Amino acid sequence: MTQTDWQQAQVDRVGDAIKSLRGDRSAQWLSDATNELGCRVGRSTISDLENGRRKYIAVHELVMLAAALGTSPAVLLTFGSVPDGELELLPGRTMNGIDAANWLGGDGINRFSPAAQGLPQDHSQTKELIAAARERRRVNSTLIETQLGGLTDYPDPALVPALKDRLSGLVSRIRELGGVIRDGGDDG
Repeated sequence: MTQTDWQQAQVDRVGDAIKSLRGDRSAQWLSDATNELGCRVGRSTISDLENGRRKYIAVHELVMLAAALGTSPAVLLTFGSVPDGELELLPGRTMNGIDAANWLGGDGINRFSPAAQGLPQDHSQTKELIAAARERRRVNSTLIETQLGGLTDYPDPALVPALKDRLSGLVSRIRELGGVIRDGGDDG
């Protein structure tokens, strides 16, 4: 596959996803939906993407179209390949759809995938920051659910002090790694 073919395959995959996910709704409907979200993607742009006439998709278009369709940019970029279908997300490097979606979502490329061979290792500080931020979200959710208590099968309320300690440690580590914690976002 030439570079031009590879580039077009990326855009065509997104166009196929848009067409499929909007279903019977019109390109104008989708354009209006992006406008309501704050940045219109024109009807003709949508049509050109769906019909393979567009040679590129801008990042803002990808983000707006995904949001308007109720999905994520990773879904549009990996459409039709999750979980085990193959796609050429990088030129000459095929991987399965779920590995591609995970990579687009902030995980490293599966190191056992042939697509990872010869690529630089994940930037360790960034990788740790993403992992800590995800863990913070999980611990915070568990803490909230535990404090609600009794509604369903939430963890034992006796775990609250340990959860708060874990959350405090995660917030400190995120800050050390250069992450942004909003004011009052200590969670603990």
